[in-house]
Amino acid sequence: MLEVIAGPMQGGKTWLLGKRVSDAILMGKKVQVFAYPVYEGQIVSLTGFVSNACTVDTVEKIESNLDPEVEMIAIDDAQLFDKKALLAFCDKWRRHIDIVVAGVQLNCFGEDFGAVVELMGKAEQVTVLLAVCGKCKKQTAILTQRYKDIEHTTPITKDDPRIELRKEFYAPACWHCYEPPR
Repeated sequence: MLEVIAGPMQGGKTWLLGKRVSDAILMGKKVQVFAYPVYEGQIVSLTGFVSNACTVDTVEKIESNLDPEVEMIAIDDAQLFDKKALLAFCDKWRRHIDIVVAGVQLNCFGEDFGAVVELMGKAEQVTVLLAVCGKCKKQTAILTQRYKDIEHTTPITKDDPRIELRKEFYAPACWHCYEPPR
């Protein structure tokens, strides 16, 4: 089974992923958590949830670290992994283990981000979370708005639409308040 948890930054994706992990452990399942190395060795939500995780920067490293007895894997910050590799991994393993993927589905240009949108179309279960818009304060934010014109350490262009994962550069935005980067 494949489940996708999507939404903007600050939308609660990591918290919900953590709940899925906790529930699986309560059911007695063997679980592994993987995350792009934003926080070394763990996943962290803005609500204070913290879980140990194997931090890896490629899907190949997820596969090479799979426990042969694992029944469920959780992958956080899925948008940062190679799109083709993550799609192939999920197609290959979903018949054998439960996979829960959490990630931002739209980049700061309002375009599909990584494999998340395509995985949503293939998943048995999809949860799209909304955040509170940083401008109008309504809980209708589905986008991640770049709101500081600051030189980034990670290039952000249409050709390389990675998000610098720093709260001070971005805020959730609804379609009404969203302004594309220049």
